[in-house]
Amino acid sequence: MSMRDRATRSGGQDQEGSQIDLTPMLDVVFIMLIFFIVTSSFVKEPGVEIFKPQASTMEACERGTIIFAVDERGDIHYNKNKLPLDKALRTAEAAKKEAPQANIVVQVDRETPAYAVEELIDIVRPILTAPPCISTDDEA
Repeated sequence: MSMRDRATRSGGQDQEGSQIDLTPMLDVVFIMLIFFIVTSSFVKEPGVEIFKPQASTMEACERGTIIFAVDERGDIHYNKNKLPLDKALRTAEAAKKEAPQANIVVQVDRETPAYAVEELIDIVRPILTAPPCISTDDEA
């Protein structure tokens, strides 16, 4: 005898008993959501639009989440703010405290002067645990 037949014969009393209580499932879903929010790390975008140069050879950057951008004028940007060169080390140290395993990524524009990138890397060199990554576009 199927559940439908039983429910119609018993006058609908089994219908209430056969409903699934979703409260425990919702509790688990909310606990998982809280866990993922607490354990996730958020990437702070530099906040400036740049046109990255293309590269013919590329390697993936391991754990690169501290992102600096250097625009075509040589200005440094971090977390949607323009940053003076002398504050780059303190900013990188603070970001490294938040994410100790993170590596530094430098996004450069096609027209960025090389000396600006070199100065930025020289400033943050004391806290580097791996070589910094230069972000490029895929080869067209």
